[in-house]
Amino acid sequence: MSILTGCKEKAINPEDDIPLFKDFIEANIDKVVDDPYISSTVKPDDEMYDLMLMLQRGDWSQTTWDEMDSLMKKGVENAKIIYARTKIDEIYKRSEATAILTELMRKGNPYATYWLSSKSNLCLSYLSSEHFGNKVAKELGLDTSYENKYCTEEIYQKAVEGFKKLAAEGDLRAQYFLLKDQGLDESVGKREDYIKEVIRFAEAHYYKPLMDYTDSLQMQTNNGFVFRSKELEKLAFDLFKVASNNNYIPAMGTVMYYDEDNRELYERMKKVGGSYYFLAMALDRADELNNKEKYCHALLYEKLFNDNRYFVYYDDWPNKSDYDESICNIEKEIAEMKPMIYIDYFTRIDNWGRG
Repeated sequence: MSILTGCKEKAINPEDDIPLFKDFIEANIDKVVDDPYISSTVKPDDEMYDLMLMLQRGDWSQTTWDEMDSLMKKGVENAKIIYARTKIDEIYKRSEATAILTELMRKGNPYATYWLSSKSNLCLSYLSSEHFGNKVAKELGLDTSYENKYCTEEIYQKAVEGFKKLAAEGDLRAQYFLLKDQGLDESVGKREDYIKEVIRFAEAHYYKPLMDYTDSLQMQTNNGFVFRSKELEKLAFDLFKVASNNNYIPAMGTVMYYDEDNRELYERMKKVGGSYYFLAMALDRADELNNKEKYCHALLYEKLFNDNRYFVYYDDWPNKSDYDESICNIEKEIAEMKPMIYIDYFTRIDNWGRG
């Protein structure tokens, strides 16, 4: 029994990570960059930029579909994958969506392959013969030949091989996918290697691994998620601050929650197009705005996010009919923004529209 006990791997203690981040935090916590796009998944010169921005803003207007259709006609594979992911839950479009992903899988696209694999929530949810929608589709005479062809470990391993090729070419998201696949984030013995990788990604301005890491420092309680200790909360805040300094919207929103008086941060958040800027202004600093400024704030949000919530749900804010839009210089404000994109091709659809 003593031999067996001695071989048992100890549990991960995140507080042991704190010294591993020390140099990284000290070198970056006070360094605010000028480049609004430094941590952006895609930049304005990328053909997918406009579409990704619309998706990040939760804009499902005809303009978004037109942009997606235009890219698909050009043969842009990422646009085809996004279209398939958005349509696979519709019984009238499921066969078409699956066919698109299958064609791209045959061409070796690892993202399409992943979404048809055993670890894809889409595949497991919609492509089984047990799914109620597929039973309805069958009764309607629709094509359901996709049933039980996919969602296998073999297809997942094919995706892994594809991501290995991308990783070798320097693709950071593919590298992180493989890190998770290998379980490096759950290994006590390789904990230091894992932290070094999180730091390496962050130094390359890819902050999703760092944000996932901070999530692991929390635990579920009756009052929601809380940090496991004050020391870990301090570590997380320092890491949020570093990512925020590099204009990474999810981290900026968190830092704004802690530091609502940081006017410089508010202005940067507005510049990179983060929706939390509007919420924070409405909740924390509305008393700084007069009625006309509130009206323009609400109108700008509506133009950017196709959402009129500040006109509809805030009783102490102006109605849309109270003023004429000409009192606001909306086009100038939009032109001055430099929106960054934090969603990527792994981001689940239910996390789009939070930008």
